[in-house]
Amino acid sequence: MNARAILAATVLGTPALTAASGFALVERDAAGLGRAYAGQAAVSGPEAISFNPAGLPERPSLSLSVHALRNRIEPEDAGEPALVPTLYGSRSGIGVGLYSTFGLATDYPDDWSGRYVALHSEIRTARAHLAGAWSVTPGLRLGAGLFVQQFTAELTSAYPLGARDGRITIEGEDLGLGWSVGALWSPTDRVALGLAYGSAVRHTLRGKTRLPSGAVSSRVDVTTPETVALGLRWSALPELTLLAGATWTRWSRMQSLDVELANGLTLTEDHQWRDTWRLDLGGEYEHGPWTLRLGIAWDQSPVRDAAHRSPRLPDSDRVWLAAGLGYRRGAWTFNASVAHLWFADRRGEHPPLDYSGSTDILALGVARSW
Repeated sequence: MNARAILAATVLGTPALTAASGFALVERDAAGLGRAYAGQAAVSGPEAISFNPAGLPERPSLSLSVHALRNRIEPEDAGEPALVPTLYGSRSGIGVGLYSTFGLATDYPDDWSGRYVALHSEIRTARAHLAGAWSVTPGLRLGAGLFVQQFTAELTSAYPLGARDGRITIEGEDLGLGWSVGALWSPTDRVALGLAYGSAVRHTLRGKTRLPSGAVSSRVDVTTPETVALGLRWSALPELTLLAGATWTRWSRMQSLDVELANGLTLTEDHQWRDTWRLDLGGEYEHGPWTLRLGIAWDQSPVRDAAHRSPRLPDSDRVWLAAGLGYRRGAWTFNASVAHLWFADRRGEHPPLDYSGSTDILALGVARSW
């Protein structure tokens, strides 16, 4: 089994209409979902490799979680359900992680009014990450890592052929490399500040484009964006922890999608996306072996206006409301979290349609430390 197959078999689940803005996924930890991933850059644990590698613990730890997403998109009920698994392990500040950072799936009927723009759209990614963290001073910890990211895509649309429709299908895949760095500073035992950077990854997707006239080889350059995350964790009371965070994503890298065909033609989709912010606030309350979590977040959409809102991803600003419950038993911790996302109603011009939607997420996780 080659590297691509290993990544796909381990991490790639059913693709989702992304819960974060653009086609990003932040569903990487069941406990974090209960806080709406508030202040995640300031949180320690084996899952920190996917947010801030400086948070990797010295104590041996293992974490596994599964996120189930139910997406609703109108018109045509185009949302697809999804399962997003994650797996993390760490020991002596060295961590490994298998998770997904980007994903997309929308599916419209063959006879819908926007079929010449989009029918089926699917993006899957998988990331294998190796990172390490070390203490520079008693209150300052730094981290860095390297990762391999697999990216696969399939986009289809109809093509008018007189009395009937043909179909255009674009397929491609690629492996890319990226890196991450982070810092976690604890000026006191009650306060922690985290700052993390995740690099962009440049992909050249190679595959086939199937036209009504036949299949040709094709390629398309796609760059997944870099992120900068800031997190704050404050132990306000022995049993109460408050968290807040902000994440910037450079979605302005996604200006257009240009598919270069071997026959000399180029198929282009114009996006003109902008950079975005995510703001989040949450808390945890511990009572005996139980931990109650609550969180809220606001995610800005990279789509500038109705003229650039595509039915492939009819994105808009969204609000998260999340809750979760954790239970400790010896070295084991069990977590369950739920979240509901409200998408602002939005208009698209190509075709002229009104879009609405929401997402429900359920996450279950188990962790063990030694």
